[in-house]
Amino acid sequence: MEDYDIFTNEIDFAKPVHKNILNKYVNDVPKTPSGPNYASGRKLLGQECFADGKENECAFHFSESASPSSRTRAVYRDEQLKSADNKLNKITDYIKPVKNIVDKNPITKEDNAVLDLLNNNMDVTVLDKYNTKEEIPFHKQYMRFSSDNNVDNFLKILKELPKEWTIIQLTAPYNPNENLKPLTDYRTEITSMYITVLSNKYCDSPLTIEVPANVTKEGEKPLFEELYSLLEENYRTIDNAQYLNNKNLVQNYWSKREDIDLRMKSIVNVMDKEWLGGFSSLLTGRLLDDQKHDRIVSLVNKAINDWGFVRLTAKQKMLLYNLIESSALLPSQQIKSCIRKILTEHGNTDDIRKTLRIDCDNCSSEFRLASELCLKCLSHCFKAIHHFRLVDGIKAFSQVATQVKEDNEWASLKKANRQPVILIVDEMLDTFPWETLPILNQHPVTRIENIHFLYSLYKTHENKIINGYYTTSTNVGRYIINPEKNLERMELRMKSFVKYWCKSWTGHAGEKPTAEEYLKCLTEAEVFLYCGHGDGRQLASSSSQIESASCGAVCILSGCGSLRLVREGSRTPATAAHHHLRLAGCPMVIGMLWEVTDLEVDKMVTKMLSLFVPSKAPCDWKYVKKNQWSQGIIDFPAPPTSPQIVCHDVLLAASKSRLATNYIMISSSLVIRGLEWSLCMENKRWSSSTYEHIPRKAALVAAGR
Repeated sequence: MEDYDIFTNEIDFAKPVHKNILNKYVNDVPKTPSGPNYASGRKLLGQECFADGKENECAFHFSESASPSSRTRAVYRDEQLKSADNKLNKITDYIKPVKNIVDKNPITKEDNAVLDLLNNNMDVTVLDKYNTKEEIPFHKQYMRFSSDNNVDNFLKILKELPKEWTIIQLTAPYNPNENLKPLTDYRTEITSMYITVLSNKYCDSPLTIEVPANVTKEGEKPLFEELYSLLEENYRTIDNAQYLNNKNLVQNYWSKREDIDLRMKSIVNVMDKEWLGGFSSLLTGRLLDDQKHDRIVSLVNKAINDWGFVRLTAKQKMLLYNLIESSALLPSQQIKSCIRKILTEHGNTDDIRKTLRIDCDNCSSEFRLASELCLKCLSHCFKAIHHFRLVDGIKAFSQVATQVKEDNEWASLKKANRQPVILIVDEMLDTFPWETLPILNQHPVTRIENIHFLYSLYKTHENKIINGYYTTSTNVGRYIINPEKNLERMELRMKSFVKYWCKSWTGHAGEKPTAEEYLKCLTEAEVFLYCGHGDGRQLASSSSQIESASCGAVCILSGCGSLRLVREGSRTPATAAHHHLRLAGCPMVIGMLWEVTDLEVDKMVTKMLSLFVPSKAPCDWKYVKKNQWSQGIIDFPAPPTSPQIVCHDVLLAASKSRLATNYIMISSSLVIRGLEWSLCMENKRWSSSTYEHIPRKAALVAAGR
C-alpha cells in the first residue's frame, strides 16, 4: 500500500505548537493490526468462549477472525478516496481527537492569562478552521478495528440483516505453527473446524459446534494433503495439454482427467460422510414453506414432551430441529450418530460435571468440552440427567426422523424450495468445494469474506434488496472475450453465444481493451462477462484503479483460478479478484477456484446465462444444436421451442449450470461470492410460471405491479 503525506502545501498552518501536537498524535495513533495475527488472536478468544459455553461471545470473536486483511484494505481505500476528494480530510481526522480533548478540558483563568500574552505572536484558534464533524456511517465504522466492534453491535447487525438469509461461518482453529512453519506445511495441520450458525430459521441467537476435519482411515492420505496434491496434479495436467502431439499422449491426458475426477469425488464424499455427517443439516437454507417449518418444530417438541426430555438445552433443540428437517436428505446412520452427539456432547456441561463418575481411566473431571469424554461416561451422565438410557433417547428422535424420511406427507421436503445460504469460509478452508456437498448442490449458495462485508454490501445496496435478493435487470451487458488472443475456439464459442442470446450486449472479443475501456465495461454493466486467462485484473493499470471504480454489476470471471485466494507467504494476507471488486461495490462475483478447461467452463457459463438472462432468441439455449459450436456455428430446431422459462435466482441458476459438465473437477470449481442476486423482469413475453420461485413481494415488483 502506498503512503501519502498528510502535511501538504495547501494546509495553511505553520505554528510550531500546533504542528507538535499533531505530530505527537500521529505517532501515538494505534496502527491497523496485522490481519493474520489479528485472526489468530480472535480465534483463540473464540475457542476460549466456546469452551466456556459463551455462544454470543464465541460467534463474535470468530466473526472478527474472518478475513481481517480485506477489512484493512477496505478502510485504507475509503481513506484514500476521501483524501482524493478533500485534501484536508486526513489532517482533520487527526485534529478531531485534539479538539475533543480541548472541549473536555476548559482553559483555566491562569492559562487564559498566559495565552493573552502570546496572542500577538500565535494563532491559537487555528484548529477551529477545520470542519471535524464528519459522521461515518455505522456499516463503515464497523468495518474498522475499533470499540464499535463488540458483541452488542454484532448481535444488532445480525438482527438487522434480512430474515431470509441463512448465514453460516466455517472457522479453522488456531494453530501456533502458523508462526513457525511455511504455509505449505501448516495448512494441512487442521484436525477440526467450527460451524457457527449466525442466522437460521430455528435459531434466535448464534450457536457454534466443533466437528472433526482431516479425518482419514488407516493407509489413506490426510484429506488436506490429498486436496492440495490433487490441485497440483490438475494444474500440471492442464498446463501440459498444449504439448500433446500424438495419440498415446492424448489418451494419457484423458486417463489423468478421469483419475483426477475420481479423486475429487472421494474428497467430497469424505467431507460429507466423515467430517460433517448429520451436522451438514446446519448448512441448509430456510424453507419457503413456513408450514413445513412449524410442523418440524411441532414434531420435535412432541417427542421431547412425550419422552420427558426436561433438561434439554435450547442449543440441543435448535440442532434437533435442523437435523430432523434435513433427515429426508441424510442416511439413517448419519442421523442416529448425529442424534447421539447432540444428546451427549452439546448439553449443559455443569449437569455433566455433577453426574460424571471419576473412576474412568480415560476421562477426567477437569474436562472443558463434553466431547473429551468417552461414550461410556457420556451415556452414564445422560441417564443420570434424563432418567432413561441414551439408546432410548436416540430411538425417540430416530422415530421422528424416520417419519419425516418415509411418510408421503413429507415427500416434497427433498426438493423443497429454499432461501439462500451465505457461507463465511475461513481462508484456511476456502479451497474446499463446499457448494458441491450433496446436501447443498441444489441450493442457492454464495460466499462472503466476513459479516462486516456482508453488512456493508447490504447497507450500500439496501434500496435494491427485496426479500433478501439484490434485484436488477440484465439489459445492460458488457463482455471481454479472449483479450490475449490465444483461445481461438473459446472465442468462437462465446462470441456466437453472445450474438445469439444477448444481442444487445456490447464489448471486446479477440482484442485487448485499454485500461479505460475495461473500467468502462465494469462501471456501465449490469452483467459483466470476462472469458480469458485468469481473472482479468491484468487489463487494468492497477488494482487500486479497480477499487476506485463504481461497479454494480454481476461479474462472471470464467478464467482459471479467477476467485482463488492467493497467499505469497506464511503470514501474508490472502488476496483475490473479488476483494478488489468488492471495494468497488460489486454485489456478486462468479468465478473458478482452480484451473479449468475452456470447453467445459463455456458449457457451464452459457447454461447459467441462458437461465437468468432473458432473451428474444427463437429457441431456448438447451435445445440449440452444438455440434459445430467450437467453430462458432450454432443451429436450432425448426419450429422454435416454447418460450424461455427464466430462473430469477442467479445462485440457483449457477447450481443448475454445474450439471452442464460431466467433470466434477470443473463443476466443483464454480463458486459465487457476494449478495444473492435476483432478476427484475420487465419483458411481458414470459408466462406466469416464470415467477414460480419468486417471493410474492419480489414477484410483484418484477412484474411491474
